[in-house]
Amino acid sequence: MDWIQSIQHALNYIENHLLDEELDNNSVAKHSYSSNANFQRTFSIVTGVTIADYIRCRRLTLAGEELAKTDSKVIDAALKYRYDSPESFSKAFARFHGITPSEAKRSSNNLKCFAPIFLRIEVRGGLNMNTKMIPHIPRVFFNRGGENYHFNSAARYVMDCIGEMKFADYSLIAGITGDSFVQFYSLKSFKGDSASDYYLGLRKLPSVFDKLGYTAESISIRELQSEKEKCIKRITASIDKGVPVILYHGGPPGVIVGYEGDGATLLYLRENMTEPKQLVLDDKCFENEDYDTKGWVVTGNKNREVPLKQIYREAVIQLPKLLTLRTDDYVFGAEAFRMWANDIEDGKFDKVNVDFFTYEVYVLNLATNSGGSQEFLDKAQELNPDFTFLEDVRKQYRMMNYLWNGGHWIKDVHSPEEREEMKQVYGDDNLEALGGAFGCKNETLQDKEKRDLIVKQIRRFADCMGEVVRILNDNLKEH
Repeated sequence: MDWIQSIQHALNYIENHLLDEELDNNSVAKHSYSSNANFQRTFSIVTGVTIADYIRCRRLTLAGEELAKTDSKVIDAALKYRYDSPESFSKAFARFHGITPSEAKRSSNNLKCFAPIFLRIEVRGGLNMNTKMIPHIPRVFFNRGGENYHFNSAARYVMDCIGEMKFADYSLIAGITGDSFVQFYSLKSFKGDSASDYYLGLRKLPSVFDKLGYTAESISIRELQSEKEKCIKRITASIDKGVPVILYHGGPPGVIVGYEGDGATLLYLRENMTEPKQLVLDDKCFENEDYDTKGWVVTGNKNREVPLKQIYREAVIQLPKLLTLRTDDYVFGAEAFRMWANDIEDGKFDKVNVDFFTYEVYVLNLATNSGGSQEFLDKAQELNPDFTFLEDVRKQYRMMNYLWNGGHWIKDVHSPEEREEMKQVYGDDNLEALGGAFGCKNETLQDKEKRDLIVKQIRRFADCMGEVVRILNDNLKEH
């Protein structure tokens, strides 16, 4: 048991120090309080790879993700992931991924993934507190490169574990849910951090998997309480098949990856956890939860083949409705920006001790979507050449990116001519420079001159959203 724990500690140490220059065989063995030679031998037997190969594969996996999802330069990635030169990095990258770093910046479809290894011990006997885990446990959420919406990461994780790699794509799933496109604004109580938390809800989440050709079902907290044994069996049966279950309560969405005993204790991962935590299914864990809209989503079997072209096409077609949706509790699209601007103007956020968390969630939506929508729309147009109007839609989102922080997050997507065009129209001011983005403070909004400029900028986002809807409505009539 001690040597299994020692290897797991080493794996955790490597994961937490991947960017350290001194990370090598000696430092890992020293951290595990073992002699170098003996520990290297044990590590290779348990994991199937050497320490050096494990570090190399993990670094190259993260380097590939960074190049594909951000505007990082190859030379910067080479230095960050501890290569002596861009040339040595490019050679190692090509051997591992099968494509060059430059090709990875253009498309992430062919990138390989070497996921973190997690060891488990299954104990049988005694009080039957055996542990069952899915065999493939990659790290869940990286929150990198604009991947900020948890449900989409969880759904991608499920597809990854099933082996549906063409669907294990954050951009694809965030496009299906609409999260990459939709600004939302809460009129009443605040309950989450993305549009899918509101307009989908637990009962409609299975429809996301249906669009991928899979069956899925939701289990609410109320159902679990009324038919606990039956519901637990549905969850544990999925884990037994190696398919994680999406967790949709008690915090941001996560995944159930295992269980103990008869399933009364579940093991889950959220955000950047490296090891699963326990969730005991008792009344205490459901305190202050909505019993009907929170719970779990269990993915079933594949029932049909769905071409990628169709998935992207249908997601685009449903956008106008989504971008103009209004419920009793929330508004979306252009109206969300207008309501946000109105509340700032009316003084909602400039009072002393106002919680700026919800304000910054709206900034996060704006920032994420202005850049995150580009990849999905580009792929949608590539698969549907008749959707030429999507370039005009992309431009509106690029304009939003310019308006919020000068276009720096996706500067490689903007042409110099386009950036100059936007500068001529809007000048150098942007929401971030005006103090109205992340880190916005009471005193900024209490200054009428600054507040008026921030409100004006947010209403410009509304104009962009309105133009997106107009472009889509005018062109989708023919489709």
